[in-house]
Amino acid sequence: MARLLLMRKNSAPKQIELSGERTLLGRDASNDVQIDHPRVSRHHVELRAEGSAMWLIDLGSLNGTRVNGHRVKYCELRHGDELALGDCNIRFLTRNTNFELPKELALAAD
Repeated sequence: MARLLLMRKNSAPKQIELSGERTLLGRDASNDVQIDHPRVSRHHVELRAEGSAMWLIDLGSLNGTRVNGHRVKYCELRHGDELALGDCNIRFLTRNTNFELPKELALAAD
């Protein structure tokens, strides 16, 4: 099952299972995943499962969405891809692996 690993400065990493066909991320409380940061739009991005693929769709966010450092509007996600929304780095994971946190985030989680 696909999951997200949310990594924010000064916060412990948070893992979220993606069980539905559609997952909304944004600043507004109505989203499935709320990211409270001024550079995150109220409704920033949608993750949509289609068969075995997971697609990222930017919902017209003002500050954009980056996947592996590249600004995208729409793309298929792959295991290990890193999404950037505001101050939040999000790792997309599909395999049941132990993902090692970057050192600066691991230290913040201690």
